[in-house]
Amino acid sequence: MTTNRRRFLIGTLATTLTSGRVAQAIETSAGDGSSAGIRHDALVALLLDSDRERLPEHLVKHIRAGLGCQELLGAIAEAAARVVSPYPVVGFKYHAFMMMHAVQRTITQGRDEDRWPSLLWAVDVLKASQATEARQTGWRMDPVDMDRVPAPGQAEAAFVSAMERWDPEAADRAVVGLYRAVPEDRLFDLLFRYAARDFRSIGHKAITATNCHRLLQTPGWSDAEPLLRSLTYALQNHADEPNPAQSDLAADRPWRENLEIAGTLPSNWQTGTPGPEAIPDLLATFREGSATDTARASAAALRQCVDPQTLWTAIILAAGELLLRQPGIIAIHANTTAEALHQGYRRSGDDRTRRMLILQAAAFMPLFRDRLGGEVRPLRIDGLEPEASASEPDRKLDEIFAAIGVDRDAAARKALAYFQGTGEQTAFCDLARHYTVDRNLGYHDYKLVEAMIENARHLELPWQARYLAVSVYDLNGPGTPQNAVVMRARELLRS
Repeated sequence: MTTNRRRFLIGTLATTLTSGRVAQAIETSAGDGSSAGIRHDALVALLLDSDRERLPEHLVKHIRAGLGCQELLGAIAEAAARVVSPYPVVGFKYHAFMMMHAVQRTITQGRDEDRWPSLLWAVDVLKASQATEARQTGWRMDPVDMDRVPAPGQAEAAFVSAMERWDPEAADRAVVGLYRAVPEDRLFDLLFRYAARDFRSIGHKAITATNCHRLLQTPGWSDAEPLLRSLTYALQNHADEPNPAQSDLAADRPWRENLEIAGTLPSNWQTGTPGPEAIPDLLATFREGSATDTARASAAALRQCVDPQTLWTAIILAAGELLLRQPGIIAIHANTTAEALHQGYRRSGDDRTRRMLILQAAAFMPLFRDRLGGEVRPLRIDGLEPEASASEPDRKLDEIFAAIGVDRDAAARKALAYFQGTGEQTAFCDLARHYTVDRNLGYHDYKLVEAMIENARHLELPWQARYLAVSVYDLNGPGTPQNAVVMRARELLRS
């Protein structure tokens, strides 16, 4: 199928089909060689135009006919990108799109029994967000005016210019041209850079960039444009504030300061040596310093030839410490944002982008800290003490998660003892993922568990144990109520 014809079909199916025409499209898609007997565009249409209550039953029939996990995941992501806008804020209903990379990691790295329930739950989130968007704005992604898309030789300059001006319409057209004009690595060098430039929406822009990058690595992905356009809309969102290009707003100041600080780093700043002895001092700055203080301290460490991964360790630990001090939505976003910015840093090959990602990550941690409201406990991640216990690792693992619903401080101490002993990280992560699927209280549960697991992979063992131990402050356990949508999905899959 040609790109233009595919785009025409998606536009038609995703915006105007009645449920009867959806069924006809699905019927005529059979025989196209796909394992599920349903084309991607028809599957997107089925997701968008089916009744929320009946849709799981329709999908289970296709699952039994051979629909694959990655096929459904891709269709959910594209459907969400097409009908859920990142305005007025990059969050809330928009999680139907930007959480999909976390769902993807759960279904590829978690238990087999949890794959389809996770995806059917994600479908329900899509339908809820779609209904909210339809009720509030009626927004749907319009087709691109191809006559106004920049030519290949002009696409990058047009994209950068539009982003710098905060011009969403021009940026939307430019990213379509950029996608056609440059390799994917160069495309994401720019997208990761702009995803880190402001603190609006508490890190959701960086999370959305990571979402797109990971989803586009899915085998068999055929059309990136809806995802890239949705991401670009998100990166241009400045809520109800004046145009940032013409204003001096608090959310943009760390970026402007860090542009100057980045220029002070030596050309070999990425080739330092590990400096674990620098971590306590860096953590002290994250606890008490401002965004400017943490960025400058980070730059000073890099100029002193400290390995950047040492700095990332301090950033990740500072995020984890917020879970210890005050579990909740702000601490969750500190950890998911740290993971997203680190992912962008690791995937980017552009020196300028990498400088800004690490400095912005350092600057963002005190901004999250200062958003903690109410009672904030004066606890430190390096001060957590393990519980003295003689339990076997398997029993201790069950005790950790049982304590989550009763005494999370005790759960953290048990977890630290488990990791400092003979307990396996793999077994802990497997159970954490399972409880996230079965007993999740919303999309933040998926985002947090996957961010914590990914962050922990990049820490040395002593710090890794402490970081995973504090994750229990916002994980789910057997005492968390079962998710009703997941329970229904399991019943449908068994019937």
